[in-house]
Amino acid sequence: ERLQDRVEFLGFVPSGSVRDTLVRGHVFLNCSLTESFCIAILEAASTGLFVVSTNVGGVPEVLPPDMIHLSEPNIDSLVEGLSIAILEKIDSVNPYEFHQRVSEIYSWHRVARETELVYSNIFEKPRLSFLQRLTRYKTVGGVAGYVACILAI
Repeated sequence: ERLQDRVEFLGFVPSGSVRDTLVRGHVFLNCSLTESFCIAILEAASTGLFVVSTNVGGVPEVLPPDMIHLSEPNIDSLVEGLSIAILEKIDSVNPYEFHQRVSEIYSWHRVARETELVYSNIFEKPRLSFLQRLTRYKTVGGVAGYVACILAI
């Protein structure tokens, strides 16, 4: 297949060069075995790349299904995902539309507003008394609950 003529392994890319590097591609492949959020797939989709990623951790929640193909964390599934992306997806990707959608889904203004709502909801709840908190600590487990109670006292 002579992939060495078509695939380039870059290693570390300085943050100032990420965008320019990503726009050179067509598909972004994320092969993580564990991942909580994965900002890299968000950056890739924002530059107009279709994403193929392992279906681990919080990855399925980051992008809408039409912007990502989720594969099991094994070679055969990743190869299948890449094949689907190359044969069926990348020709229909509109980089500008991908960028617009990502910027609508993720904005610092929206994150700040939602964080503020979380804290507002917490402040509106009645404060538990010390005895109520001890009772709640005991529910975390037979031994751990009593340890938490001892530490609270």
